[in-house]
Amino acid sequence: MRRALAIILLVLISSVLSSANSVEFYEKTFQQARSLKNEAQLSKLIKDLENLIYGSNNPDKEEFNEKELEKVKVILSETYFEYSEILLERQKKEELLRKSLELSEDILKFNQQNGRAYYVASMCSARLIDFVNVFGKLNLLNKFDAYIDNAIRYSNDYIYKGLSFMAKAVRYMSAPWPFGDTKKALENFKEAEKYIGDYSGVHLYLAEIYLKLGDKKSAENSLRMVLNLQPHPYFLVQHETNVKVAQQILQNLK
Repeated sequence: MRRALAIILLVLISSVLSSANSVEFYEKTFQQARSLKNEAQLSKLIKDLENLIYGSNNPDKEEFNEKELEKVKVILSETYFEYSEILLERQKKEELLRKSLELSEDILKFNQQNGRAYYVASMCSARLIDFVNVFGKLNLLNKFDAYIDNAIRYSNDYIYKGLSFMAKAVRYMSAPWPFGDTKKALENFKEAEKYIGDYSGVHLYLAEIYLKLGDKKSAENSLRMVLNLQPHPYFLVQHETNVKVAQQILQNLK
């Protein structure tokens, strides 16, 4: 497992080094930092992107056209979100989520067909539910529903379309009555599987749904899929966690 992770990481690093100071460079840097859940790398990327986008008299900014700058802003908004995911300090986490949501919504004001920005906005809306009162929770849930449907509609990238279906499924799986729906969760996880079936997280969630539905055999099959899959290059650290969880659930089912 460790050897496989090292090989995949080497490929990611090589890609990053080959395209410095471009949208591709920042995208690859983000992918690597997210995959490894590297706090220092995410923090540095935020500083670099903020300096590029908001810094005064930055000559590097002139190298990017309007469409490229939009892509860089989306990367920054998602970096805010991913950084918030690994922080423990509640106040800092909320601050990053609000910055991410504000930036993604700002992007959508100018481009209402940016699927990735909708995805980031939906994820931030979902996470911010934990930081507001009951009325705010309902408002954010409605925001999530609208944003995630548009993320699915406008995402051309298989990864983000799959992640969007998965996020919608988790919403139906996790929401309390009357907002939850196990069958809708299963339907959306099945849709996610069509796009990111090589990511172990989808199969781990499928196992949880099957167990809720009392389908132990299907749950075991999904858990074994988690164990048999190679690590997805975009989610290396998360894959290791997924494998450990799947192993524990299988052990408990014996």
